[in-house]
Amino acid sequence: MDFLPVLLFGCITIAHFGFNAEAAGTKYGEAFKNLITENGYKGGETGVLLGNRLGYVEGYGRTITGHNVYPESLLPASGISKIITALTVLRLIQEGSINPTDKIFGEKGKLPKMTPNPKKITDKRILEITVDDLLRHAGGWDAEISPIGDPVFNEFLVDGNHHLVNISKEMKLKSPLDTFDVISFMASRKLEFMPGTQSSVSNLGYLILGRVIEETTGLPYDVVVKEELLNNCGMWHTRLGPHTHEGRQVYKGRNPREINAELREKHEVIGEYYAYAQTYMVDSCLGWFTNAYDVMRLAQCLDGSADYQLLNDTTIETMIRRPRLDRSGDASWYGAGFKVHQDGAIWVGEEPHAPDAVFLHRNLKRHKPGTVYTSEENEPMSWTLLFEGKPAIDAPLKQLSRAMVEGETQWPKTNAFVNDLHDKLLTIGRTTKLHRLKVEEHRANAYLIALKRADFNVIWLNAYTHAGGTFITTIAEQDPKASRECVAVAGLTREKLVEKKLELEKLGYNMTFFQNYKSFSHRDKFVFLAVFHKGAFRNDSHILYGIQHFDRPYKTLLNLYEEKGYRPLVQSLEYNRDDALLSFILEADSDKEKDQKPLYSSEENLSEARLEKCVRKYAREQKRLIYLDASNHRGKPKFSALFKKTRMTKWLFSQGLTSEDLLITIAEKQKEGYLPSIVIGYSTKRDDLLFATYMEKPL
Repeated sequence: MDFLPVLLFGCITIAHFGFNAEAAGTKYGEAFKNLITENGYKGGETGVLLGNRLGYVEGYGRTITGHNVYPESLLPASGISKIITALTVLRLIQEGSINPTDKIFGEKGKLPKMTPNPKKITDKRILEITVDDLLRHAGGWDAEISPIGDPVFNEFLVDGNHHLVNISKEMKLKSPLDTFDVISFMASRKLEFMPGTQSSVSNLGYLILGRVIEETTGLPYDVVVKEELLNNCGMWHTRLGPHTHEGRQVYKGRNPREINAELREKHEVIGEYYAYAQTYMVDSCLGWFTNAYDVMRLAQCLDGSADYQLLNDTTIETMIRRPRLDRSGDASWYGAGFKVHQDGAIWVGEEPHAPDAVFLHRNLKRHKPGTVYTSEENEPMSWTLLFEGKPAIDAPLKQLSRAMVEGETQWPKTNAFVNDLHDKLLTIGRTTKLHRLKVEEHRANAYLIALKRADFNVIWLNAYTHAGGTFITTIAEQDPKASRECVAVAGLTREKLVEKKLELEKLGYNMTFFQNYKSFSHRDKFVFLAVFHKGAFRNDSHILYGIQHFDRPYKTLLNLYEEKGYRPLVQSLEYNRDDALLSFILEADSDKEKDQKPLYSSEENLSEARLEKCVRKYAREQKRLIYLDASNHRGKPKFSALFKKTRMTKWLFSQGLTSEDLLITIAEKQKEGYLPSIVIGYSTKRDDLLFATYMEKPL
């Protein structure tokens, strides 16, 4: 047995793990870079889905705000934003909350408050617009011939074109336009065509769908999208814009008219203005920022190739069918959010008022239940190209991208879906562990789903607070079977934790791990993260769960139940002012009811110094660390630890490490055969972020 005392190292620059070196020399990669440089884009990203793996991902160039583009950099989703909105609406249709035939305007419509007074409605056809019409860009508006232009960008467009109707002047507004103004004004205007009879890409239609989502659910648009789509598909990077610069939203809080004047001196095209557009004006039509990883996760989510399908077959049929009154017989048409071809392909292409983006899937119905896709499968089924800036000339991106993909004959064999999930990827023998130090809590559930879809089973999870934020650190092990039978969730209230536990127990899952923590995302409330595994405990096991017990009664209870044969598995510590609260899991087997005290040791309310002494003490007793948690009491870290006497393996423990120190330690000790099994983060009184880790040699 080895013991590693506290380690101190100097700071270093952490290597960037997102770049797929194996893919750098491919024909496709060169063609992608040439497409960017030869057409005058500032930068871009691309990803290609092969089978059920991300076979290729790359970022190149710079963003409009001057940052280098990496594969995980956030770029404007442009028309893919409409996919995000359409799929959220389709989920609500699938759940029965919305009907495609629901009218939008009128007293019985989805948006009665945005319906003008009947005397102000100049085109009664406005009352016939349905949810389905909006999904298929068939609401009756055509921005190319309208005297208003694109109403979503009207405030910008009228500055350079005095022939356009100025919505603000027409409504005699003293404040900048908002979505209510735009929708109400347009509902009183004449349509360009009868709803449902033809399609013309409409930002307004999708802006309205965002409000339909809010009115239907009673929740903000982005919250519903997160719950219905982003979390379910593991899209943990994707967020609403605008672009950020050095951690700040560009032009946040500024008057749009002032912004427009300043931007016209810097940018010649509205596509560059998009980078600074106020989120509330474009949220559900053009507001999302994403990357190649997440768009390809969306592709998996659509066709079910990663053991999950967002929409059932009936809803997919709804998504790809023609507009209700389209009798053209054309080979392609507008489905819900996508352009659809009769051969089964769906795609999204360029936008006139936003940077270019392409998303294409060759056939949604390629995946059949029970089919397993392997990493040997090299047929490109879906791809995306995201660009920054507008090109000098318009290029047929859909056709070019298809030619680029089909011109590649030697795709990499790796699965790049793993690349954005880790700070370190460690392999010893047959064991591969993925380690990530910092995931924002509000992105944690989507991140945990992304881990699951990449066949990684969560073996350690810990929440910590630092600098006004709450973050999650994770250790996961590559195990396709275990990952499919693992559910990990963060940010649960006490009531939601109990509800989730009961729900999953009916499906054969056991809660094997949970932690109580204070969350800045939930206004400093107590919440929980939890991990459930299917069939984790024996049928004859007796499990006791406890939530927020005071420390002294907990010690009495623990002593009592250890004598009855219960062993502690989890002992989470949190402080409510000066009260130490313990949450726990105890397990006992009916055929092994003997005193567990000689085997298990429990410690809580430990300072950093006392924690190190306890580790040394129990090391001498041949007990290994099986659980560790940290809380903050009056600015100082306090620890809770469980130790177990077992067949010994070599292990190491370190605390007081910066993130840079920790990554160095993990990398160095991997060479000696050690892999981390516990990592926790904690803040000091000076608000320094430090980590403690426990590493073992796999048996």
